[in-house]
Amino acid sequence: MKHLTLYVFLICWAASCPLFAQTIHTVKLSGKVVSADNKAVEYGLVVLKNTKYGVEINKKGEYQLLAPSGEYKLVVQAAGYKTVEKAVSLRKDQVLDIVVMPLSGTVDEVLVIGKSAMQQVSESAYNVVAMDTRLLHNTTLDLAHALDRVSGARIRESGGLGSSAEFSLNGFSGRHIKFFMDGVPMEGFGSAFQINNIPVNFADRIEVYKGVVPVSFGADALGGAVNIVTNQRNRTFVDASYSYGSFNTHKSNINAGYTAKNGFTVQLNVFQNYSDNNYWVHTPVLDLETLVFSPDDKRVRRFHDTYHNETVIAKTGVVGKRFADRLLFGITLGKDRADIQNSNIMKVVFGKRFRQGETIMPSVQYAKRNLFAEGLDLSVTGNMNLGYSQNVDTVAREYNWYGDYREINRKGEVNYSLAKYYSHNGTVTANLNYKPNDRHSLSFNNVLTTFDRTSKNTVAMTGTINATDTFPKITLKNVTGLAYKFDYTKNWSTSVFAKYYTQYTKGPKNTSTTTNSYNYQLFSNTFSTAGYGMASTYFLQDFQFKGSYEKTYRLPTANELFGNEDLEKSNAVLNPEHSNNYNVNVSYNKVIDKQHALFVDGGFMFRDIRDYIRRVVESMHNTAAFENHGHVTNISYNGEVRYSYGKLATVGANFTWQNLRNREKYKSSTSTVVSTSYNSRVPNVPYLYGNGDISIFLGDMGKKGNTLNLGYNALYVHQFPLRWGSNGAYDTKDMIPSQFSHDVNLTYALQNGRYNVSVECRNLTDERLYDSFSLQKPGRSFSAKIRYFFSN
Repeated sequence: MKHLTLYVFLICWAASCPLFAQTIHTVKLSGKVVSADNKAVEYGLVVLKNTKYGVEINKKGEYQLLAPSGEYKLVVQAAGYKTVEKAVSLRKDQVLDIVVMPLSGTVDEVLVIGKSAMQQVSESAYNVVAMDTRLLHNTTLDLAHALDRVSGARIRESGGLGSSAEFSLNGFSGRHIKFFMDGVPMEGFGSAFQINNIPVNFADRIEVYKGVVPVSFGADALGGAVNIVTNQRNRTFVDASYSYGSFNTHKSNINAGYTAKNGFTVQLNVFQNYSDNNYWVHTPVLDLETLVFSPDDKRVRRFHDTYHNETVIAKTGVVGKRFADRLLFGITLGKDRADIQNSNIMKVVFGKRFRQGETIMPSVQYAKRNLFAEGLDLSVTGNMNLGYSQNVDTVAREYNWYGDYREINRKGEVNYSLAKYYSHNGTVTANLNYKPNDRHSLSFNNVLTTFDRTSKNTVAMTGTINATDTFPKITLKNVTGLAYKFDYTKNWSTSVFAKYYTQYTKGPKNTSTTTNSYNYQLFSNTFSTAGYGMASTYFLQDFQFKGSYEKTYRLPTANELFGNEDLEKSNAVLNPEHSNNYNVNVSYNKVIDKQHALFVDGGFMFRDIRDYIRRVVESMHNTAAFENHGHVTNISYNGEVRYSYGKLATVGANFTWQNLRNREKYKSSTSTVVSTSYNSRVPNVPYLYGNGDISIFLGDMGKKGNTLNLGYNALYVHQFPLRWGSNGAYDTKDMIPSQFSHDVNLTYALQNGRYNVSVECRNLTDERLYDSFSLQKPGRSFSAKIRYFFSN
């Protein structure tokens, strides 16, 4: 807590420093973009060349740009018009109207936009994919299912809306992949605010880093990182939507912002999800009299799987001020409740168990460009989650899939519980970047994360208490990074970086030497080490080549160290995983005779991980814990191809193949017996998958400014083994079958996207879909969505 107090003090200090050094101030440049016949040019970009400052032109042809005072090159681009480039001197607020001339030939030629924020990310030296999620805002997708369309990425769910979801990227999943929102770690955001319940409208774009992660995130990731970028434009806007679908599913979202001329701003995002999740599944059914399962699968409906969550995110502050480009204070409030229908095996069913939680998270965000000198930028963020989670299991019954039950002698359906766990997570992130000129830049980052869990267990009144409840459970992680980037030419850029990792842990340690027994004592430990790496990219005509390497560490998570207070036991003595990551990538981007554009991308990755943290199930108590054991390697290839025909259509496809192998020769760290799984493929991980999509855009349908969009998306996952094979052989009964699903959607947008109506069908052919063994996902479903969008 002392460390957190210190960082809060630093935030306040950083916010006040610019008041004393104001040689550079923020200037507003605004105006209108018109054609030669004085008609407003709808949509396009206005950017300051070789900077991060840029805005979109709205449907009225207007733009408004905030930037530090100075000399710039202004670039204006719009579809069907010649690019305009002119020198501007920004010393005070000014209005500048711009006239653009039409291109010769077809007006509907492919628009090649200059360095937008998304392209700057994609063209960096890192192996990264940037997805423009604004193209998906009329769909009912959440962020998780949007990510499912990225090459190398897979979302694995255990059921319908609100079910547990695990994101995997090139063979590594869950704890190996770090999630960020606007550069802030999401590790402690709470169950009401996760990627599979956040609507896609919440994000402007998603950045997926495969392998090597930039210093600016301060991440201890082994497999990559995902950064969700929200609307950062200083505009007044409203984006409101509601959808209804199969299984009594309701989703609604309001995303709004207001920015006054004096810089005062308010941002509000409210969303909710609800579903009965009462879809049909196929599973053996227990006979409650004989206690024998049926020999064949029965078609039954889920009856105890209701889910709902509600979240409010509010921020207020100022933008475009002399002392701060952005100073925002915010609060995130959320709650969720999920019935628990079944265990990790579909045939074991529950009728009363549920989980719930609350999120109460205040936050602060400060950013200032050109702090004490031109090119010196500072950003600081902080948040603290004060919410809780609770598992409720109090009914002494055993259910079957018909909804029938029998009374049982034990307490609860599985493990009697009314525990509330207050896992307080705090994060402070600081980024300092200095770019003295166009060729050199230096970046410093520090991320401090705190975790402190306390419990209030009502079950203790009955005499049943978790053996570790009386112990403190505290961990503090700090990752410091320093990076230098050198642009040798406009075609060649290289970055080198170093990171320093520190983790302090205090919690229960099992000192028992007897198998399946526990004797906990208080344990504390401090770990420190350094990592390093480099990334380089080179452009050659229409080709881009990338290469990167990193020696990286992943610090154990709070769940791995302290368990989940239910069936996951603590192990506070875990060591960090460490890995050597290698990445090579080649892409080709070509605009062909105005109407045609082709993009091809291919990548190779190799990872060599030591001290691999694995989950080990204990047979006697049917519990599990994490331990260090293992040497794992992964070779992965992925590719993507995309073709665009003017403004009419796009077609794309991607695939991933990976070879994740166990390289630990012996059964345990103290054994001399060779493991039968040595050199075998790591089980329960998809190794071949891909998807494809087709989109058709029909303009001026019914009326000028109205558009009809038709979309198709297909996903294929090849069969993969559930358990370790014996010397490379697998039992066919333990194979998760191949999946091939199809989704279609239709959207009618009126008045240039102000009013939108969409209909969708997921799993069009009603396939039996499984991401995990026996856990069936929803069958065919339909939904409809209405959306209103306004921006000026």
